[in-house]
Amino acid sequence: MFEESGATELSLRALARRLGVSEAAPSRHFSGKDELLAAIARSGFEELAAQRKQIAAQHLAALPKARRMMLSYVQYAQDHVGLFDLMTGPRLMQVFRRGDMEQSSNVSYDFFATSVFELALENGWSRKQLELLSHAAWSMEHGVASLILAGRTPRTDSGLETQGMVEFSIDLFLASVAAGPAEFERLRSLV
Repeated sequence: MFEESGATELSLRALARRLGVSEAAPSRHFSGKDELLAAIARSGFEELAAQRKQIAAQHLAALPKARRMMLSYVQYAQDHVGLFDLMTGPRLMQVFRRGDMEQSSNVSYDFFATSVFELALENGWSRKQLELLSHAAWSMEHGVASLILAGRTPRTDSGLETQGMVEFSIDLFLASVAAGPAEFERLRSLV
């Protein structure tokens, strides 16, 4: 939607024409295209946060809750490829990554991180390790989503089905959290 053929970028006026509104309408609400794109990205984070809020409200045990949170992120990326790229990619200027957009992103992240924290605490991880665990989980879910969208995984020569690969990856990560810190340290000492 936001790209035209050739190297010409879509202007606010061209976007207004495509949407069937007056050419002046977008400039009444947005200072420029980047501000409009930031508003669209914010709406994506709000939608993802709403999905994660529904998962949190289901009163699931810690492991299935964290699993559903992570699966929801990857599925959202697959269902909203262009929007997800806008939300997480480098397109928006740093100034628009603060404020409302950052706040919406943080709401989604907080639902997810809380589910990882619950699983970790239930399995003996210390409070000082929680942020490391949530960042590792976030890196895992985002990495899988990004590789899928880039067409890099699953490899075409692997014969793997995408959803099976996603679930295996998430389950493998969560199994390591559920195994607890003693097992993690034991395995870490071997490398």
